[in-house]
Amino acid sequence: MKKTVATFFLSIMILGLLDGTSNASRINDITCGEVGPLILPCVPFLQGSGPGQPSTSCCSGDRSVFDRATFTQNRRALCECFKQVAPFIGVNPDRSKQLPKLCNIRLSFPLDSKINCNS
Repeated sequence: MKKTVATFFLSIMILGLLDGTSNASRINDITCGEVGPLILPCVPFLQGSGPGQPSTSCCSGDRSVFDRATFTQNRRALCECFKQVAPFIGVNPDRSKQLPKLCNIRLSFPLDSKINCNS
């Protein structure tokens, strides 16, 4: 688990450095790199190594991020962030698709690392 958390934070830091100055990478006032701590509690669920339900802290963090992504550009940036981070943390595609429903979050796109974020 320590290796997974370290890999997760390293990938978020790298994305934050790459995307830090780009308006397209911002989720309102949150950069992709700043999203990491909010969704960290979701990593075990997303990997399939945790219980079959996301934790309360996972859903709370996700809801906070998704509530701020109110415009199309924000949602596209959030989608791109997820797509870039998912391979680093080993996201189970079935679990990522279940997460919004299990956390009662209404998304206009599925959490799928293969989605075209510009559609």
